[in-house]
Amino acid sequence: MWISKEQFIGNVQTLLSAKKSTVAKAEIKAMVDYLGKVTGVFSSTDMNTSEKAQTASGVAISPVQAAKCFEETVRTQVFCQGVAQAIQDKMTHNLSPVRVLYAGTGPYATLLLPLLAASDNLPLEITLIDIHEENINAVNKLINHFGLEHYNISVIQEDATLWQKPPSQSDFDIVISETMTALLKREPQVYIFKHLVRYLKPCGVMIPEEVSLKAWLAKVEGERQSTQLLGEFFRLDKQTSHALSQGDLGYFKSNLMIPNGDWSGYTVKLTTDITVYCNLTLTEGDCSLNIAFNFSPYDVVLEQNHPIRFEYVAPQSPDFSILFPKAQWQVSSYTLPDSSELGKLGLVHLKRTFQRAYMIKRGERFTIAPHEWHAELGLYEMLGLSCAQVSSKMYELESFAEFEAWVEAQVGKLSETQTQSINTTFHANLVMSERD
Repeated sequence: MWISKEQFIGNVQTLLSAKKSTVAKAEIKAMVDYLGKVTGVFSSTDMNTSEKAQTASGVAISPVQAAKCFEETVRTQVFCQGVAQAIQDKMTHNLSPVRVLYAGTGPYATLLLPLLAASDNLPLEITLIDIHEENINAVNKLINHFGLEHYNISVIQEDATLWQKPPSQSDFDIVISETMTALLKREPQVYIFKHLVRYLKPCGVMIPEEVSLKAWLAKVEGERQSTQLLGEFFRLDKQTSHALSQGDLGYFKSNLMIPNGDWSGYTVKLTTDITVYCNLTLTEGDCSLNIAFNFSPYDVVLEQNHPIRFEYVAPQSPDFSILFPKAQWQVSSYTLPDSSELGKLGLVHLKRTFQRAYMIKRGERFTIAPHEWHAELGLYEMLGLSCAQVSSKMYELESFAEFEAWVEAQVGKLSETQTQSINTTFHANLVMSERD
């Protein structure tokens, strides 16, 4: 059921005044449906029918995908409240109209036009930029629909990373862009701020004010995860944007030192924390912009007192290159258990192969004879397991008991006859492979 314009404006006012996470998803969905009806750009449309665009420094998501972003309740609420508060603060201190630049508007100009529709005549001069013609047409429909023509609004179809402000225009009090994903991947947020910060007044505000990327050492213990902060490896704010704009690309590189300690069983987690404006923030769990990334334990090397290196690369599709320390291999004097040494399941060789993986995780190096390797593969085949499955679990689990429990969960409880048959065949394969 469609809501009326009055109901839409009422929902906007609720969105702007409610405490974080208290706005109903149904109210947001009703607003999105209303804007879709006005513009013809519906969030329910198949995203494959709506094309993304490639900017000079990242992907501009499709109009339909941008429309769907409105449906993230907390994200929309916090950003809209941040923009409203920044405008209010500037109006309090400015004698002249507040100049606002909004880059990457999407079809709804979500962070600004609903606010204008629900407000009295605000002293603003507004520039709206988007690369998609479909978004520009949609934004113009909304301006007409809500009767916002009395505002001094310029609507420009342009790549925001390349747009040049006319020399006759004054600089801006507020620059808004929400063109990002978690960890600032793929989309052009960084390069939009890098470019547009030159048009910001010295006392101007960028929204979001800060995007902080952090690395953590993390370990899963049962149902809980213990973490230790390694540090911040990148921060996007006005200072960083100015430095990048002036050619100081050193901000794109950083090192975080792995502290003293035994980090076996730990991996690395990366998080995205966003300060939209003042105390309005988005953190892990709030929305898709704050999704944490956890490395597989097999992809990281945690050598104490060695750095993890971060570098923001590839402007066409921005992302962080992350280099872990090289493993410090050493030949081990440790003697592995014999293949005949059994565990709870009574299966040969499992204890030996698990212990080998356990020691390799800790920087030891072991060689494996070809005949043993072929017999080992045969053992996995008899159990109905792939080598990849087994290797993954051996590196993931920290105890042989956990590994045997996993094996039993995969293959079921073996009878004494089955176990004896597997063991006999393994030893036969081992002898045969050695002869070959």
